[in-house]
Formats: sequence, structure tokens, C-alpha cells
Amino acid sequence: MPRKIFIWFVFLLFIQPLYSVAKDDIPVELQVVASINPLLQYQDEGENKGPTIGILNAILAEAQLEANVAFMPWARAFSIAESNPNTIILSMIRTPEREDNFYWIIKVSRPARVFISLESNIENHVETIEQAKEKLIAVILNSAEHKELIAAGFSEKKNLYIVSSREQMVKLLANGRVDLLYTDPNNARVQLEAINKPNLAIHYKKITMKNQRTSYIALNKGTDKAIAKRLQQAADKFVKTPEYAYLLAN
Repeated sequence: MPRKIFIWFVFLLFIQPLYSVAKDDIPVELQVVASINPLLQYQDEGENKGPTIGILNAILAEAQLEANVAFMPWARAFSIAESNPNTIILSMIRTPEREDNFYWIIKVSRPARVFISLESNIENHVETIEQAKEKLIAVILNSAEHKELIAAGFSEKKNLYIVSSREQMVKLLANGRVDLLYTDPNNARVQLEAINKPNLAIHYKKITMKNQRTSYIALNKGTDKAIAKRLQQAADKFVKTPEYAYLLAN
């Protein structure tokens, strides 16, 4: 082998590992979008709080990555997360429709979805989905609940009242402007307390496995594969810790 070619070959062998390390260390601009959920993620005097925030921070620290959380209405958060690589969303129910568009990094909750009325409005208590179709139901735009109800034959022209936030939804129920909510009862209670109506009792059917959903921290599928792998490895490690078990239960 000619001397010049040999030297070039050795040079390439030497720089290849350095190039790989440098490539892995290139900073990626991660963004995190979220809608306020009083049980999972929210802001208190400008500080991000909630169990999902705790899980996110632990994963980012383990992966040696940084990202700021931007809170916004759900429909906007979902649109950004669905359309932009390197975007994390907090937190999202895993559905067949969404499955192929995201990496499902880590489970953060097991919310229920039931029809909720005010205890005092007996005429709005429902036992079946057909009874619910005769009522006016508040639901968040483009949420999993919204799409579930549309798929079940509900209509925005007949029985759905579309809102942008949980606060709006619960205020409508409390003020008697809608008959039902389709959401998690614990979320409804927390939100009632937030609007200074903690004593307003709610009614819903007993929760069964059919009513359970699974919510995740999810990542846009177009994200840099090395970053996605780093986040998933961090999540896989964190799920084995007592801290994760505690945050998942709260």
C-alpha cells in the first residue's frame, strides 16, 4: 500500500470515533408543549409543577438534555407536537389514531373517562351512551374525548359544546350551561375547587376497566433518532425507581 494512502487510511480510522462522539453531542433544540391539567402538569406562580413535570425533569436529567415547557390550549399543543420534530407533549392519551405519529416515552397516568353531571340535577344523570346523546356535553377541542364522542355518533351541532380548556368546561357545568362533562372525575373535582366551588357534588357511573385510558409523555416521531433513543433509555431506567412509582400514584 502506498505510504500516502496508508497514512490517509489511518487518519480516517482515528477520526471516525471522534466524529461519532461529536455528532452525538450536537445540541438538539427540544421543545415541550402542554395543556394545563391540575392533576398532572400546571403552573403555580410561574413555576412548573405536578407529577408529570417531575417525571419529565427526571428523564431530561438522566438523558442530559434540556427543554422548557410551554403551556397552551390543548388543540394548539397537539398541533405543534404532531407537526414538529424534536417536540415533546405533556401528557397525551394513547389512541390507535395517534399511535404511529409519536414515540410513547413513558406512562404518566391512568385517567378515567365518564359522563359527569351535577348531583343536584337528577334529570341529567345518565346510565347509557344513548341517554347522554340527549344531553349537552362540554368537551375540549381535538382532545381524545372529543374524538371518542364524535366516533360514537355525537355531534357539535346537536349535543357537544366545544371549549379550549378544562376550566371553561367545568365552569359551564357549575353554571348549568351544559348538562354533562366527559372527563376524569378527579380532574373535575380539582377544577371545581380551583373555581371556588369545592362543595358542588358531582354524579357519574361506577368506573370500570372500559372507562380507563392511559396517558403518556410522547415525542414527535420525526425527532432525531439519537435523541429519541436517549430519552427512551432514560425513561426505561426511571420507571424502575421508587420516585417514578410515587409520581405515578400522585
